[in-house]
Amino acid sequence: MRGNQKIELRELIKASAGSGKTYQLTDRFLFLLLLDFKPESIVALTFSRKAAGEFFDAILQKLAKAAKEPDSRKELEKKFGFEISPIRLREKISELLRVMNRLTLGTLDSFFFSILSSAPLE
Repeated sequence: MRGNQKIELRELIKASAGSGKTYQLTDRFLFLLLLDFKPESIVALTFSRKAAGEFFDAILQKLAKAAKEPDSRKELEKKFGFEISPIRLREKISELLRVMNRLTLGTLDSFFFSILSSAPLE
């Protein structure tokens, strides 16, 4: 909980194609990241490979833009409800790059395949 704000850790975003799910998922990822959740503990999954491929780039672009442009940072602060320093944003970019091989950003199919392939048939 942050102040009087209750944080829902799990969120399912359902919408039709082209309605902004990737945008919402990247914002949600950033919100949790800026609340100091470890990036490798955040799971963002979608149906299409195209959207999955856009996750990481979109997250890094939003962080970099907010670190560089005060108006973008103010927009994130308003959306998330707390102050964010440019230094903190740069730290989060570094953190993401350090753990990018351990992030779970992808398709539902690849996620379930990785779970199934980790348990050999007995």
